[in-house]
Amino acid sequence: MKNLFKQDDNSAVLIAGLAIGASAAGAIGYLYFKRNARLKAEAREIKEHAKDYLKAKTGKKKKHKTDVDELKPIAGNATI
Repeated sequence: MKNLFKQDDNSAVLIAGLAIGASAAGAIGYLYFKRNARLKAEAREIKEHAKDYLKAKTGKKKKHKTDVDELKPIAGNATI
C-alpha cells in the first residue's frame, strides 16, 4: 500500500523552472536592450540630418522679366 504522507522530491522541477525562467528573462532583456540601442542610433542619425534643409542654399539666378518696351525692337513693325 502506498504511503499517503510521503512527499515526492520536486526540487528538480523547481530548479529546471527557475533555469528556464532566468534564460527567458535574459533573452527578453537582451532583445530589449539591443532594440533600444538600435532605435537610439537611428534617432541620433535622424537628428544629425534634421535641419539640413535650413542650411544656406546656393542662390538661383532670378529670371529676367522683360518689359513691353524691350519687346518692341524685337517685334519690329508688329503691334503689341
